[in-house]
Amino acid sequence: MFSPTQDRATTPVGVTLPLNLGLNDGTYAPQRCLEVLRRYSERTDFRNYSSPDNTPLREAIARADGVEPENVFLHNGTGPILKLAIPYLLKQRVLDSPRRVLRHVVKRDGFPIITPRFTYSKVPKKAAEGGMHVDMLPLDPGDDFSFDVDRLERHLERRLGLVYIVNPNNPTGNVLVTREQMIPLIERFPEARFWIDEAYVHYLDPDAHEYFADLVGRYPNLMVSRTFSFAYGLAAVRIGYLLAKPSFVTALEKQLTNYRLGTLQEQIGVAALEDPEHLPFIREQARLGRAQLYAGLAKFAGLQAFPSQANFVLCRFTDGRRGAELKSKLEQRGISIKVFEPANGQTYDAYFRLTLGLAAENEFLLAEMADVLGP
Repeated sequence: MFSPTQDRATTPVGVTLPLNLGLNDGTYAPQRCLEVLRRYSERTDFRNYSSPDNTPLREAIARADGVEPENVFLHNGTGPILKLAIPYLLKQRVLDSPRRVLRHVVKRDGFPIITPRFTYSKVPKKAAEGGMHVDMLPLDPGDDFSFDVDRLERHLERRLGLVYIVNPNNPTGNVLVTREQMIPLIERFPEARFWIDEAYVHYLDPDAHEYFADLVGRYPNLMVSRTFSFAYGLAAVRIGYLLAKPSFVTALEKQLTNYRLGTLQEQIGVAALEDPEHLPFIREQARLGRAQLYAGLAKFAGLQAFPSQANFVLCRFTDGRRGAELKSKLEQRGISIKVFEPANGQTYDAYFRLTLGLAAENEFLLAEMADVLGP
């Protein structure tokens, strides 16, 4: 909903927020990050460079995620990582095999991307635009978009590739795979590559859902990407990272220069990781925000809201209305929501996604939706 990073929304007209806090996707910046900012008050405070390879942040990430610093590749957000790493990975996997080279020349599918059909759209879209083959596996709204891991296994038996899974998924908000489901596949298909995008995983309590990050040191064919933009509330700081085997991290580093992240970025990232109170607080706020939206959305006829474990709720009209029509009407009221363009032969006209805000913002959204949609 009121999200400067995903939905480009503005502050709702006529709403006085109860708190004057840094907002991102309805969350708050970690308190220790604000303490870092208070240190910078003199003209000379920004004159020094960060460490060339951002060692303090890489070490902090390694401690938090159960890997080694050599497994950590940093960049200005996960978008640049995806753009750099996926084409490089696919190219290397194709060149490793004359048979894959031939398949790529003839059919452009020497080492395809294998991903769910309704997921973070930029990866399959950019891959297809770049001449890479994408195999889309279905997600069924009738089953709350659950992912068929057995179907993925059968697919890998026929053809290896890069398995890209956003977990929890964007935009459906549900957990698609667990460690118990994926470890047998990672072990059975060592020549395949598995990329688990955990951009939203911090909204999940690790006691209820085991993260994938610490498996990277054990499995060289596994990669995990993360961001500070969402649960950490630091989209403006632009910090993303990839966990992968050291040789792959080194290969990516050779394509870029040092001093990628500035001193302030580095220190804020470390402070966020070392703030023990932040993520439990955010998980509780997200739980309350989802409950508030679900209660309000249940009052609208002809509208279905899907279960989510992230900081957004996916909805669809079941009576023929279109998400784009709702988006247009809400934009006139200072609210922006996410709708979806056709992709890979599928249309999503009935769908839209709402990002959580503060309680006052959620209330404002529901009131405006009631005014727009009617009883």
